[in-house]
This record gives sequence, structure tokens and C-alpha cells, in this order.
Amino acid sequence: MPAYEIDGYDELIAGMVQPIVTQSIIINAAAGALYARGTVLARTGFAADGTWICKIVDSAAVPAEEKVPVGVLADQEVDARTVQQRATAYVSGEFNRDALIFGGADTIATHEAALNNAKIYTKRVVK
Repeated sequence: MPAYEIDGYDELIAGMVQPIVTQSIIINAAAGALYARGTVLARTGFAADGTWICKIVDSAAVPAEEKVPVGVLADQEVDARTVQQRATAYVSGEFNRDALIFGGADTIATHEAALNNAKIYTKRVVK
């Protein structure tokens, strides 16, 4: 399945009032992770061409920039365990707060205000 094709409704997108904006990113291999769609990302730097370098947001991280959410992974899955990978992140829009994935012991309560400041609005979705 192509990276941007979603097989049915996955409950990540929670509305279309706010525009959905995407950004090309690089998941750094140093992050050593397998990321799923809905992972909340922090920007840790920039590549030579200006592309954001990202990893999962974690409030317990030592570098301050790893504590600040800037996007939500759009791709179904990104395997950056051994090499860096290019991916796409949502940097604006409305998202189901229960579908977001955080690093460490973080929860939506840890990052909700910072997400809203970044134009990533969270909503409760009733099934």
C-alpha cells in the first residue's frame, strides 16, 4: 500500500474546519524507531535543504526542542530504526485526541496546549 493511501477511515482526522497542511520531514535514524500514523513529532533540526528533522515528542527528553510538538505523522508507518527516512507530517488541522501517539509516558494532557499553539487542534470524537 502506498504511504499516503489510507485503507478506510482511521479516526485520526477529526474535522475539516481548520485547513490540513502538510510538511515534508526526515525521521532521523538516531531516533531508532518505528513510527505509526498519528505519532506526534518534535522538530530537532533542519537538513541542508531546509527539510525538518523530527522525532517523537517526549516531555522527558533532555534537549528542549524534543519537548515541543510541531506535527503529526501522516504516513501509515515509517521505519527509521537503521536509516533516516523521508515522510510527511500534518502541521495544521483537527485531529482525534485519542488517536495521537506520544513518546515516553506522555499523554494528550501533557501536550494539548502546545499542540493547539502549533495550530494542531485536538477534538474528542464520539463513536
